[in-house]
Amino acid sequence: MATTDKYDRQLRLWGASGQRALGSTMVVLVGSSACGTETLKNLVLPGVGSFLVVDDGEVSSNTTAREVIQKCPELDPSLLQFEAQSSNFFLPAPSKVASGGDDNNQKTLSKAAMACALLSELNPDVFGFHYTVPSLEGLDYSALLEIIKQGPPPSNGSSATAASSTSPQKILVIAADQPSTVTLPLSYECHNRSIPLLVVRSYGLLGYARIQTASPYHCITEAKKSNRIPDLRLSAWPLFEGLKNVASTVSNLDEMDDTKDHSHVPFVIILLQALDKWRGTVSAPFNPDPALRPRYPETFQEKEDFRKLVKGMAKNLNNEINFEEAIREAHLTWVDGRVSDEVKEVLDRVHEKDFFASATKSEMDVEGSTTSSVPAHVLQFQLLALALKRFLKQNDDYPPLEGKIPDMTSDTTRYVALQEAYQKQAEQDRAKIYEIAKELLDECRQASNGCDLHIDMPSDDEIVTFCKNARYLRILETRPLYAEYKMQDPASPALSILKPTFFENIPNFDTIQADARDDLQSAMFDPYETDPIQTPLLWWIALRACDAFYDRHDHYPGKHDQELALESDANEVYKFMTQIVTNLGLSECDFIKEQLLDSAKGKDLAREVVRYDEAEIHNIAAVVGGVASQEAVKLITGQYVPLNDTYVYNGIASTAGVYKF
Repeated sequence: MATTDKYDRQLRLWGASGQRALGSTMVVLVGSSACGTETLKNLVLPGVGSFLVVDDGEVSSNTTAREVIQKCPELDPSLLQFEAQSSNFFLPAPSKVASGGDDNNQKTLSKAAMACALLSELNPDVFGFHYTVPSLEGLDYSALLEIIKQGPPPSNGSSATAASSTSPQKILVIAADQPSTVTLPLSYECHNRSIPLLVVRSYGLLGYARIQTASPYHCITEAKKSNRIPDLRLSAWPLFEGLKNVASTVSNLDEMDDTKDHSHVPFVIILLQALDKWRGTVSAPFNPDPALRPRYPETFQEKEDFRKLVKGMAKNLNNEINFEEAIREAHLTWVDGRVSDEVKEVLDRVHEKDFFASATKSEMDVEGSTTSSVPAHVLQFQLLALALKRFLKQNDDYPPLEGKIPDMTSDTTRYVALQEAYQKQAEQDRAKIYEIAKELLDECRQASNGCDLHIDMPSDDEIVTFCKNARYLRILETRPLYAEYKMQDPASPALSILKPTFFENIPNFDTIQADARDDLQSAMFDPYETDPIQTPLLWWIALRACDAFYDRHDHYPGKHDQELALESDANEVYKFMTQIVTNLGLSECDFIKEQLLDSAKGKDLAREVVRYDEAEIHNIAAVVGGVASQEAVKLITGQYVPLNDTYVYNGIASTAGVYKF
């Protein structure tokens, strides 16, 4: 279908709500490396609200961050002059632009300004800003993030309207190819302010993208599972009134003489009548409980017998597609429609007492502040999750009905009646969720002793979306990067940047640590088949050892190209690799002993990463940036399930893995 909407194709993926979330987000890129600009490029194109590129360079005076955050410069032909060996398509050779309209008064554009200018050209709907600092290692990220929360200042003649339109409701930070002296303080400040962080890196033929979710967790309302089971509630007892009424329009399929009518009975009605007939063939048609809940096929043989019974109800199976559908969808009669254990785990993380405390504006809040320590979208998720918990108690653990039925062979009258029955029941369930959520807010106001709340009643659209996806709610919580770093290299000098108190009382630290170790142990049983040495985890350990080297020498291994210096660097990198393996709890793993702790194989890995000398190859950066931007969209929209922790790409063998550290 022809359309003038340039976002039409992506709207089919994440809808209008996802596009609005993108449009109200500012992406902050720390470091204008190829990997960083490739990631940001893939967010500018689909229409992120605004972006800020932060990088080091010459700064003329001691001005504040708010004074020197600038809108992007006009595109100049000099910005299209790239160096012969440039690996960054958004960072041309240093160029000069006229200052104040005087060609003789020129100033050199910073890296941040050049990258901002070229990235802004990709989408005129996106506002671009840049900020040049003397050093990223000395930057006060706490102050910077506070300034960004207030929205970018109008500058270079931009109107107040344009500036206000870019004030972000959400912030996503991307740290690109930065050493630990930058990523660690940035990780802490993002975690402290409930801002999601993506750390991306391209190092020679290797790369990775690491997700740090906003605290307390990243909530996912629209997981968009590809194999969603139709929510028909055929195994619920009793059947809801509307479904019983539609089913009663066909009294007995066996007595239906009209073959045309017989071949157009919806498979839902066929399965319900088949269930009644099947119960007559078993010795115990009802389970022994007070509610006399009827039996459903349970064993493999019972399920096969049920399918044969459905097949036998057809007059001419070859000409009756509705019966073929009934046989294919027979599993819907015994699939339990109650919420899964995964959803129960999500709901168990939400407690009324904690929600009331987070949602209430206390006297400790800064005067004029409208923010809570828990982000507004998380508070809203918690409110609806608490409403769902109460709803489940009232409805035998059955969530609100989705209200959508699949396509099926049917006459129009019965299909429309069936559709209306499911929609009406879904609307009734949503109304109950609305009333429960309203009750919860009233209780919260009563408990607040007259204080205002950080949360309002969700909109009708938000409640509809939540109810339709209640069976697939998810949360994702990753350990803060700075806490992970300390576990892997506790002797790192870079940790001295952070106060010891930063590592205290990190929520769920021990649980995540135990889960991560179990996941890594499991990953060792699934190495890269063609050549086990190419398993991405081994190369991640080598990269992590390069960070340890940097922390002690203030440069990455391979800086000096003399043979003895390179071998010395490789030996030291290998030493750090063995220490990291021990700290990860993998030193007793047979695979690690064979592939990494074996001195010959392990040192080959070390020599390879030393050979890279922190080189940046654009095609590797493009792959990692593409994956990272995809995960960024998931974090921004709250749709789809992001990768859990770290994606590692091995460009040597073109293979990748996802690991939880």
